Amino acid sequence: MIEGGISKLDLKRRNRMQVLKAVREKGPISRVDIAALLQITRAAVTIITNEMIDQHILEEVGEEPAEPNGSTRKGRRKILLDINETYKFVVGVYVDEKEISIGLTTMNSAALEKKTIAYRPGSLDIPTLVELVWETTQHMLSASCLKPSDVLNVGVGIMPSMFQAMRYKTGLEQQIRFPELQTQMEEKMGVPAYCNSAITEFAMAGITFGESHPQVENQVFLYCDSGQRYHAIPMLGGYTIPGLLENENYIEQLCVKLDGKKREGYPNGSVRAELSSEAMQEKVAPFFSQEQTPQLWKLLEGDLSRLTLGKLMTVAETDTVLQPVTDGLLLRFVILLYTLYSVYIAKYLCLFQFGFTPENLEQLRACAREFGGDAFADAILLSPIQERYRFLCGCTYAIQTGFYERGGLA
Repeated sequence: MIEGGISKLDLKRRNRMQVLKAVREKGPISRVDIAALLQITRAAVTIITNEMIDQHILEEVGEEPAEPNGSTRKGRRKILLDINETYKFVVGVYVDEKEISIGLTTMNSAALEKKTIAYRPGSLDIPTLVELVWETTQHMLSASCLKPSDVLNVGVGIMPSMFQAMRYKTGLEQQIRFPELQTQMEEKMGVPAYCNSAITEFAMAGITFGESHPQVENQVFLYCDSGQRYHAIPMLGGYTIPGLLENENYIEQLCVKLDGKKREGYPNGSVRAELSSEAMQEKVAPFFSQEQTPQLWKLLEGDLSRLTLGKLMTVAETDTVLQPVTDGLLLRFVILLYTLYSVYIAKYLCLFQFGFTPENLEQLRACAREFGGDAFADAILLSPIQERYRFLCGCTYAIQTGFYERGGLA
């Protein structure tokens, strides 16, 4: 039945979405506070939350703590609600040109089981991937004493290098889709499957993963691919901004040094000319030897092609001949980050696959603080997803798309 252009099911889903969002971001939280936050009646909140408690989606986690000053409140203390992280479990999959990462997680993306499967490049097709995911999932469920019915859904993140093999299609607003993979995965697994670019999923995970109650904010997700090229995905309210991803090289066109080097096809002083792997190697090559740069030589095992800005920052204090080069590259990288921070009015800048350690992050923030101030420096974050847990891109995407955006409804 349609009322005012919205079906009762859609209205119910929307109300549940709002309640779940409030609990996810503010929980543990009481029914009274949910009603105040969403500006709906307490009776409506009670009906929605009680239904989700009966479905084991939400759980009561105790009473509101006593006042910190020791004073007592009249009446009964508020009962707090939170997401039941073991309501269901999610299978996450990551696919690139060399390996498949598969994992099983709770609703808070806490990993229970994980496995990485290497394969011969060029040998993976859709039926093979589906079979590997199904077989691996059965072993993981058994090891965790779970049943297939405990699985809510499966999320698959596919790197651009595998788009063709997974038979991608381009939908509205350049949205990437994998209809054949989705259909075959759902038929085999018996649950909904959500497939997307792994890069988009990593970007979404940068907002929603790693905190029990995340705050969805605008961010720019900056990553370095296996070919050492820079890419950026601006996010607005947890979603990619349409129309800004069509030119995948636009980040490498940005200028980070006015009187910088030339690179064919790029402006002088561009990211490609100044911060690419080749550019960094050219700057370091005159000094690179066991005698002049012993720490870097050891770290790279004598192979300069393994150089990253993070590794350079790690050794610059001991291999002092590299300090001027490192300082220059670091400043250029900070200029790139400040450009993205300003253009997209970003709350956060999330970095992925740059090889930065927590110590490198502090060095980066120190330079950023001097260049652009505290707010800019504090906005720089490392992606919470580590390389060993790449399957979490699929998990977080499936949880967001197949659970929160559906109001917890099938």
